[in-house]
Amino acid sequence: MLLKMIRQYKLQNVQTTQCFVRLLASNSKNNHEKVKFDSSATAYGHKSKSELFRGWFVFKLCSYSSLVNNLSQLFNISRTILGQRLFEYIMRSTIYGHFVAGTNKTELKPITERLRKHGVKLILDYCMESDISSNNNQQKINSSILNPSNENIYNENLLKAIKNVQTAAELYGSSAMIAMKITAFVPPDILQKLNQILEEQQPSTKLSILEFISNTSTMNKDELTEVKHLIQRINRIIQEVKKHNGRIFIDAEQSYFQTAIHRLVLELQEQYNRDNLIVYNTYQCYRKTTLNLLQQDLIRSKTNNFHIGFKLVRGAYMDQERKRAAEMKIIDPIHPNFLATTESYHRAFVETLENAKNNPNKVHIFVASHNENTVQFALKTMDLMNIKRDDGLVSFATLFGMCDYLTFPLAAVGYDAYKLTPYGPIHRLLPYLTRRAQENRAIFAKAEKDRQLHYKALKERILH
Repeated sequence: MLLKMIRQYKLQNVQTTQCFVRLLASNSKNNHEKVKFDSSATAYGHKSKSELFRGWFVFKLCSYSSLVNNLSQLFNISRTILGQRLFEYIMRSTIYGHFVAGTNKTELKPITERLRKHGVKLILDYCMESDISSNNNQQKINSSILNPSNENIYNENLLKAIKNVQTAAELYGSSAMIAMKITAFVPPDILQKLNQILEEQQPSTKLSILEFISNTSTMNKDELTEVKHLIQRINRIIQEVKKHNGRIFIDAEQSYFQTAIHRLVLELQEQYNRDNLIVYNTYQCYRKTTLNLLQQDLIRSKTNNFHIGFKLVRGAYMDQERKRAAEMKIIDPIHPNFLATTESYHRAFVETLENAKNNPNKVHIFVASHNENTVQFALKTMDLMNIKRDDGLVSFATLFGMCDYLTFPLAAVGYDAYKLTPYGPIHRLLPYLTRRAQENRAIFAKAEKDRQLHYKALKERILH
């Protein structure tokens, strides 16, 4: 019913979302307790005065685009001038301390306990990834990916990923969740070639990726071996997750990797999600193909009888995708503006939620959004469909250090709320922090509410 209603609106602008939100609001049964997204006490009650000041200061700094655009160079210059020890102290007092939960399990534990008291859980991410450069040579993106042709590097990353699973299990037991990126475990040029093959030839889903490329001459022996090793590594990680009764997000990445990643994750879901939900796929709603892809995946999960988990995001590579499309003179793979992406996100949520309601315990959705309007849309849609907060169909997630005014009020009234939490040594996280700041420069520039609420909470704490 909801899909028919939302499809009545064909305008590719704000009217679509506004009309549907008003429709939801007018028909809402309000079975959820009203969530107050302007309560500084609820959002930041878990923070100390120094953490509140640091949060306000960091958001203020990140609102300056000239600083964000040159963050990598500033890191390098500061480290050279100040020395490693003083540089790390300053980083802990500013951007690293705000957006990263710590370097190891010892530092994670008190944060985990503090958030648990407020009903917020963590999704642990020991950040590792790699990318290709514009001229198709290998480029270091994460300091852990030193030489993409070196097998030892990917095996080392495998061990770190397994350790991440074990750390999450020790901190959270059977409710542990982790996140990871496929590019940490394979040379990116191999993944890009596999992606191109799958896009051009579109093999039947009845064949696995490995079966398909083994029966074609599109990859040489060494390339085929790399793909085999990738699949072995990912299976080893998921087996460890399954051993600890945990769950795993496999993140989406750039469009020139994403078809291969998505296809691989679907195979993993079909393999491991038979009895319960272990593996989640990520859907970038700024991609024009996402809604059709999501619909096809729902059909496949029903046909082949496996559980399916959706992590809905807007997308994190907008600048890079647009630049690449212009340079290669290809069609831009992402929606033309924020409003079109919002409409895509909302339609994806309605589609998955209707399927979740009709297939209880088979479909689960993570609303991974920093947009308050989208979160409100999700709550009102749940009301209209008479889905309770504890029905186990919908969870909410934001990045550690961002939009606490969304996550903590949701958790306070009983919604399933998470923080996607990076951790690791400072030198390993510098590329992540640089990319995170640059990807979210628009969010930081407009994060007036986050800054104001940090300031309000700090002022109230000092006065009282």
